Amino acid sequence: MPGVVAAAALLVLDLFPALHALSRYAIYAATFIPFLWLPSLVAILGVGLVLRGWWRGAALALLLVAFVAWGVPVLPRNQGVDISAAPVEVGLQVLSLNVEYGGADVRAIRDQVTPSVDALAFQEYTSSFDTRLREAGILDEFPHRHGTVREDAGGTMILSRTPVTPVRQAEGTRFDNFVVSITDEGDQWQVGVIHSTPPQLGAEAWAVDGAAVNAMALADTSGPVLLVGDFNAIDEHLTMRELTAAGEFRNTMDRESIFGGLELWQPTWPMGGRWPPFARIDHALHSRSVAAWVSHVEIPGTDHAGMIVTTAKPS
Repeated sequence: MPGVVAAAALLVLDLFPALHALSRYAIYAATFIPFLWLPSLVAILGVGLVLRGWWRGAALALLLVAFVAWGVPVLPRNQGVDISAAPVEVGLQVLSLNVEYGGADVRAIRDQVTPSVDALAFQEYTSSFDTRLREAGILDEFPHRHGTVREDAGGTMILSRTPVTPVRQAEGTRFDNFVVSITDEGDQWQVGVIHSTPPQLGAEAWAVDGAAVNAMALADTSGPVLLVGDFNAIDEHLTMRELTAAGEFRNTMDRESIFGGLELWQPTWPMGGRWPPFARIDHALHSRSVAAWVSHVEIPGTDHAGMIVTTAKPS
């Protein structure tokens, strides 16, 4: 019975995403929609145990098929990508990370900053983090910047090897969200750095800020566009569905989008805690006119996984 109730609740939240905006607890519960298969399996097992004869065998066979069909695609796996094996010419590459109040290990970030990385997108950017980046020489490598330095969670910053031009920003959001223009080897990109309000601040704030971020992102989708950051929502949440509903953006984790047929789901939060990561709230979305793929990296000092997003050079 508990399996049936849990599966039914997740199914309702999946079918009616508008319910997410009613309560932060609905948002929390919807975070587990990717795990809908778990209570469903429990429900099938429970039914199988009370059946007799060949009905029990049929139920167990269904259980096995359901596990393979639902469970395997969302099991987290190593997601390293060999860029040299990509069948396309590599374009813009961006490292994105929520540095959790500026506490992320700068040395570990430095280890991920290869010559192919064109820009660094940080959320929760603080003055102390900025100082440590300067001491590590990272600001010398990425001298062009746009964003804000704040002592709360609202600071958002992009650092680039090439000049950055502000394009627009989200209006009225608690954390700073913006889009900039970056030119990479002759290609002009719009890059959005996202940090949406978390549901802990209330369902209304989460939904309103999510709508403002989406309006900013969808204001101009001409040319190659890349959105990276902490969206504080999984793909199944209302705000992410509204962002991708028009079909302008594709998630780098979509099967049709990514190089090498990587998995559809990879948790990015919470990292390094007592619980294993279970939610993919950090995303990289790109315009459908370009291809992109992502690798996830673990950085000490923050509860988010980092993303190294690589795009194919626009044709």
